[in-house]
Amino acid sequence: MEQNLPYVSVGLIDDQYNNRVLPFLGKIDSGHLFKWFIVLFWKLASYVFLLGGLFITIKSMTGDDGYIKTTLDLEGITGAQKAGGIVGLIIGIILSIVCAWFLYSITKKRAEQLNDEDYHGVLHFLSHSLLPRAITLGGELAFTLIFYVSLLQLVASLDGYAAYAPLMDYMSVFLSIPVPGMEMVAGLVPTAIHGDYDTMDVTLRLAIGGMAAAFVVLITYYAIREVYMYGLKITMNLLAFIPKFAIPFAIRNRQE
Repeated sequence: MEQNLPYVSVGLIDDQYNNRVLPFLGKIDSGHLFKWFIVLFWKLASYVFLLGGLFITIKSMTGDDGYIKTTLDLEGITGAQKAGGIVGLIIGIILSIVCAWFLYSITKKRAEQLNDEDYHGVLHFLSHSLLPRAITLGGELAFTLIFYVSLLQLVASLDGYAAYAPLMDYMSVFLSIPVPGMEMVAGLVPTAIHGDYDTMDVTLRLAIGGMAAAFVVLITYYAIREVYMYGLKITMNLLAFIPKFAIPFAIRNRQE
């Protein structure tokens, strides 16, 4: 047992030093504290998706800016539109809860998989574990949110008025990520939920286009991951080749 204070040994202080401080420093030196922090952040993010999604779903219904006030209590809407808006509200609540749970489940599972990865140093963990899984997770979350919004656009098209989509702001965050081709895909994704039987063909195309865009986004993220892994493999092979090339070159220069 290491002594903590100079010239004097205090059992309680030495015990805490050896049982708390030294293991903590060991985790810092080994880098496992970094892995623990990243995994913890992903797990916390999963609960943010779940609890935050449930909170937003409930809160966004009421208030001056809520769905009920801005959509169902408008002057001049017909009884059929109000009925359609109520149907859109009920379905929107159900789909929003399912979406929040699905976002939580995806993030939680990816965090557990990241935690199971072997740790061989910070750079190795970043390049071989964290970044590939982050790309995969980003694609899965973007796919879920785009498909959720597009499905509610389909509901609004069928009820002829509106649907409740409180988690739409989540989707906007992922669409703003600078991914190649995202600008083109974003044009297919609904940015506002509305329905009208007079323009039903337009709103249906918007919903179907958004669903198709969701799959395109998912495939794009997975393709980016494959390109990244291929580039990483080439880089690692080049780094491994440099010593084999450099040693004979150095010997030849010395002989000359």
